[in-house]
Amino acid sequence: MSHESTRSIQLTIDGQTVEATAGELLIDVLYREGIKTPSLCYSPGLSSTASCRACLVEVEGSSVSLPACEVNVKDKMTIRAYSSKLEQEHRSVLSMLMENYIDDEFDVSHDDNTEFGYWLRRYQLTPLSKVNQKRPFKSDSDPHPAIRVNLNKCILCTRCIRACNEVQGRFVWGLAERSGKTQIAAGINESMLEAGCESCGACVAYCPTDALSDRNTPNSSDIDEKVMTTCAYCGVGCNLDLNIKDGQLQYVTSNPHAPVNGMHLCVKGRYGFDFVHHADRLTQPLVREWILEGAERAPDETRGKWVKVSWERALDIVAEKFSHIIDESGPDALALFSSAKCTNEENYLMQKFARQVIGTHNIDHCARLCHSSTVAGLAASFGSGAMSNTLADVAEQAQSILVIGSNTTEQHPVFGSMLRQAVYQRGAKLIVADPRKIDLTDFATLHLCHKPGTDIALVNGIMHLIIQNGWQDNDFINSRTEGYEELRESLDKYSPDYVSDITGVAVDAIVEAATVLGKNKPMAVIWAMGITQHWIGVQNVFSLANLQMLTGNMGIAGGGVNPLRGQNNVQGACDLGCLPNVFPGYQQVTSPAIVDKFADVWALNNNALHFSDTPGLTITEMVDNALTGSVRGFYILAENPVMSDPDVNHVRQALANAEFTVLQEIFSSETADYADVLLPAVTFAEKDGTFTNTERRIQLIHDAVKSPGQCRKDWDIIADLARRILSYRQQVPTGAYAGWDYQSASQIMDEIAALTPSYAGVSHARLFNGEQLHWPVKNKQHPGTPILHVDKFTIGKGMFHVAEHLPARELPDDNYPLCLTTGRVLYHWHGAEMTRRSEPLLALYPETLIEISIEDASRFGIETMQTIRVISRRGEMIARAEISDRVPEGLIFGNFHFPDSANVNNLTTSEVDPIAKIPEYKVCAVRVEADISEMMA
Repeated sequence: MSHESTRSIQLTIDGQTVEATAGELLIDVLYREGIKTPSLCYSPGLSSTASCRACLVEVEGSSVSLPACEVNVKDKMTIRAYSSKLEQEHRSVLSMLMENYIDDEFDVSHDDNTEFGYWLRRYQLTPLSKVNQKRPFKSDSDPHPAIRVNLNKCILCTRCIRACNEVQGRFVWGLAERSGKTQIAAGINESMLEAGCESCGACVAYCPTDALSDRNTPNSSDIDEKVMTTCAYCGVGCNLDLNIKDGQLQYVTSNPHAPVNGMHLCVKGRYGFDFVHHADRLTQPLVREWILEGAERAPDETRGKWVKVSWERALDIVAEKFSHIIDESGPDALALFSSAKCTNEENYLMQKFARQVIGTHNIDHCARLCHSSTVAGLAASFGSGAMSNTLADVAEQAQSILVIGSNTTEQHPVFGSMLRQAVYQRGAKLIVADPRKIDLTDFATLHLCHKPGTDIALVNGIMHLIIQNGWQDNDFINSRTEGYEELRESLDKYSPDYVSDITGVAVDAIVEAATVLGKNKPMAVIWAMGITQHWIGVQNVFSLANLQMLTGNMGIAGGGVNPLRGQNNVQGACDLGCLPNVFPGYQQVTSPAIVDKFADVWALNNNALHFSDTPGLTITEMVDNALTGSVRGFYILAENPVMSDPDVNHVRQALANAEFTVLQEIFSSETADYADVLLPAVTFAEKDGTFTNTERRIQLIHDAVKSPGQCRKDWDIIADLARRILSYRQQVPTGAYAGWDYQSASQIMDEIAALTPSYAGVSHARLFNGEQLHWPVKNKQHPGTPILHVDKFTIGKGMFHVAEHLPARELPDDNYPLCLTTGRVLYHWHGAEMTRRSEPLLALYPETLIEISIEDASRFGIETMQTIRVISRRGEMIARAEISDRVPEGLIFGNFHFPDSANVNNLTTSEVDPIAKIPEYKVCAVRVEADISEMMA
């Protein structure tokens, strides 16, 4: 960027001196200064077309008025944004734009909350009534379940076209016909979905007239308040506005000031929140009848009827049952699942509850199933297991990008669109390595379609060529790393031919990938669960850490290691100690000094606690131990292992065998069938707190919605239960932070800051004031750390680790000839308890589908959308077949969004990584059977 383009200047607007940056558009200066002028084709964040000519201003020295969206400001410039002449010109332009605008419901006295409507009312213009005239377009011309199209209201501003192109990167909308018949059109005489729409609603967000609008939104002007909060879905951490009326969430809109996403939202973020008021919400504590009757339940018996009880009765039962188990079998007979859906404050309390109140390190959460191998691998390589750079940094600065094992546009949609724009707008070179032809491959320089489970061989082959061609960064290697010689020797055998035999990727493609990644710096690596969910997941992560150290792409803008966290607060749940081996801030339970620290601050009865220095059980180990009886009880916070854990038949058996299970949830999930107490909690829209997104950015959520029935905030429930158990066991908190009398989430964050070095400078007050804090935040004045490892690694020097290709544990054979890989789809999220309760999302993806190749469909006699049975050594699922070129021959793909026989986790294996204990979701052997209706008949 040139010095001129960043130089501060002064100009005069309507007699007032205004600061600006040389060369910026005058329209942006007007927006920033709050000076309103009609602006219908222009919108911040989109390119300028100057087609509507509505934003006219007077510029000293010009004989004619000029569109502010075409004027680049200069020092000492004098502008008039308001004059009688301009008023007349604005009115004239608006009148012309109104000529083909049809809105019979327009009322000059009632604000419809559209930009065009505002300016018509501002200039007292009313569209001519055309009640008895034939409309050129249907008033609802597209069947999209979330978006209404009424082109009678279109003024051809083309914002929708630019939003789709420049924000989402889908190119759905365009102009059709000519002259007076020109109109907006999706695709080539197609519906929006047929034209490739991903239902993000960007076109709706930018439309100034409601020609494109939210189908399920009530009167958009009839709201009490807008509350900015953080999205409760994936780890991108988008901010959005909750539009509230009478304590109810009416709809969601974009907030242009959102730091991560601006105006951009995905389909779930914009249209996936009707679950908040769903009739299935739990509203009162429930306890099984057998418990209230004082009976005993044999492990093989069903749990019986639910009975509504008071909070006092429910929590007293839990306190008594947990205490009984502790007294008989010790604290390690209890196991706790915390939740990546809940706030940092709630996760902190959950692990404090486990360690201080119960006395166990048996605390884990869903990171075990998604990124535990990332945490372990990066911690061993660098000393920190988190994403090193920010999303914007990668999208705006990287010259080349390797996306491996991440279906980014579906699992992290807003960031996926940012990557599209990195390619589309500034020419970044994108390499996608994935067994499936995911949507991002359409934008890629190269798609490496490698076999599932061969990631290490592929990455090692790329590094082999980088070293062979001398593209490695020797200065970085020599000054900042250890173990290079061992790595270099291990890579000798990974020649292109050898790697091609293992991966199935052509030699030329491997060479091209190495050339792109080795010669275009900075280079960023992005991955998700396609890398981590393998029995060698930690080794996979080692290989990517090796690649980034080899090329010197650590600690620099546009580079780094960038694992994308799957859930909204999975990063925060890890940060705050909901793992069996660490206290908050990744302080090791094996460290005597750390154990003494927490034993002292959480002391009871004036005595330091006696924490074990042995890590507790992981989720997968908890389940196994429930089958043997060594784990007798569970406390599960907002998790649904019956949907999300591998080999769910095994999970069902384990939970059925458990003596006593407490589930704290917003809905009665599939796991509720195995629970004995159900505690009704609130959604993200009904509480205050913080989430930490995938880039380590800590952000507020806000209490905006009235909770139904007797629902309570999770932190309040946990604290109440802790007080009851301590009282029941005659224990009194005496340590500096041992108490449980919390009044707010902000107070809990203050305790976190006092005990967690990486959060030491975090407070709700700083976040409320708009500070953007990426941990580590070392003190109250520290600005945060957007990029990690700039000068040195957390452990000093980075450590290369030799990673060798090892085949998956279960590969296809004669009995199970296909390979199954699993993942998520755009329209659903995790176990889909929320998205299956959203009408638009369920309409867009109403049932589970199995992707199968054209070749395999022909081979097994399968037709499109035919119901098929998929069978593994552990179970079976039933679903419809989607015949697709997204999967190569020999591979099928399924998701875990739908329950019972439609869940792909009936099939997956419970083989785990020996270090991270993460299951191998991504590879197992299956067979398919066609035409099951006839077989069942």
